[in-house]
Amino acid sequence: MPSEWVLLVICLVPMASGGTTAPSISASPIVFARNLFRALNDEGPPVNLMVSPAAARSAMTLVFMGAAGKSADELRSKLILGVGNKSQIAEHHAESWSDECSCVKRGVALRLVTRLYFNEEEKILPGFNNRAMEFFNAQADPLNYLSPEDSVKKVNKWLEKQTFYTMRNQITPEIFNPESSVILVNSLFFRAKWDKVFPEQLTQVDDFWINPLQRMELPMMQQIGQFRYGESKKLKSQILQLPFEKSNLTMMIILPRDIDGLPKLEEKLGQLDMNEVAAKSLMNDVDVTIPKFRIESDIDLIEPLQKLGINRIFDADQADLSGLFAKKTPQRISEARHKLFINVNETGCEAGPEKDFQPEMVKNNPDRKVFKADRPFVFAIRNKKNVYFVGHFIRP
Repeated sequence: MPSEWVLLVICLVPMASGGTTAPSISASPIVFARNLFRALNDEGPPVNLMVSPAAARSAMTLVFMGAAGKSADELRSKLILGVGNKSQIAEHHAESWSDECSCVKRGVALRLVTRLYFNEEEKILPGFNNRAMEFFNAQADPLNYLSPEDSVKKVNKWLEKQTFYTMRNQITPEIFNPESSVILVNSLFFRAKWDKVFPEQLTQVDDFWINPLQRMELPMMQQIGQFRYGESKKLKSQILQLPFEKSNLTMMIILPRDIDGLPKLEEKLGQLDMNEVAAKSLMNDVDVTIPKFRIESDIDLIEPLQKLGINRIFDADQADLSGLFAKKTPQRISEARHKLFINVNETGCEAGPEKDFQPEMVKNNPDRKVFKADRPFVFAIRNKKNVYFVGHFIRP
């Protein structure tokens, strides 16, 4: 394999506005999230999908730290990083994640997982990993590209440990080939308990409509309580927010009125950010039914990022990674693997069962809203500052 090739792997849940006014730095993660989800929805057949705009933007911001020239300019623009210098952007990144990333027994556990991998024959600038670790909890690591099996074991072992063994054997030897350069692996580990858990004894099998002619039986969780609920005529959808314990994060579910309404819903969501959608919901008494579901997602970020206008860093003839490598050689991001896992159950997301929890007695309420997610829907785990996961559930 030519010595000039480098492999980058990053493991890490709004898009650019159509107007002429750039979004503020505080709003830019929300705008980027909308744009990335829209770009992914343009691809392939309808399947269960999940992406972490927050993690993907963090990973590409790390790439920006190693980029220079027109490659860096393009990343700055399309990631909506603002006008600050690299040190200021790195500090802002660290500040924005410091309050969110934690792994605790109660509340939300959130861990950003990112690595860049390069051919061990290359040398990187001595200060790059110091800055990467300080501001991104990430680094660039060398691998022996001539020994794919050993390299794969090393990457998978690291990824398993960082995601508390929720992701296993995610990287295969095929990722190393004669075209391999820098490999980015990115993920976001997430575990959280609902603020109001779903009583397990109320879960029962019910119909989930994949389309007007096809249905499947799924375990459907139920509870009645006070939640943020809204209805949107523009989206022709119901909106529900389920809060997580000891956190400002919620899972927002956007449910189209029609069984086959998901494509039109997502087309309209391409013009709105998640904060705009969330603002349509207010506290109400709600009878909630949602399915138990799990999604494991493996996304090649290159194509959707190219749709957003990020091209140079992936092109061997145009990429400039002179902020990463000690010598000027034709390096590029040849792989950008984005791997995620979520398991939604009565207790929360990948959380243990709540023992001996009894449902509360509820009074009849003629004004109670009914939210039954028995058809394909969009979901987002978010707060007002960022979208950590966004996706859609179509079928088991």
